[in-house]
Amino acid sequence: MHAQEALPSPSVEDGQQAKTSVEVVSKQPAAKTTNVVKELQAELDVKKLESIGLQQELERLKAQTQESEAKVDKQAEEIKSLRKMAADT
Repeated sequence: MHAQEALPSPSVEDGQQAKTSVEVVSKQPAAKTTNVVKELQAELDVKKLESIGLQQELERLKAQTQESEAKVDKQAEEIKSLRKMAADT
């Protein structure tokens, strides 16, 4: 088979030239690469959304932790104050 031998194609219309085997083969990797790139982009988009969700959850948990720590500090101050009042009496 010659490198530029035309492949028989039933879909070649009048006035159009048949594609050579090189033309046909050269377009297949590009199409496959395009599909792989699209799949990888879709996966990346999903990972970005997951990351955003995790960041939001992290921020929520940080805020919750700060609230809890503030409550503990307030209770510790109240206990200290009550002990002082009890010691004074």
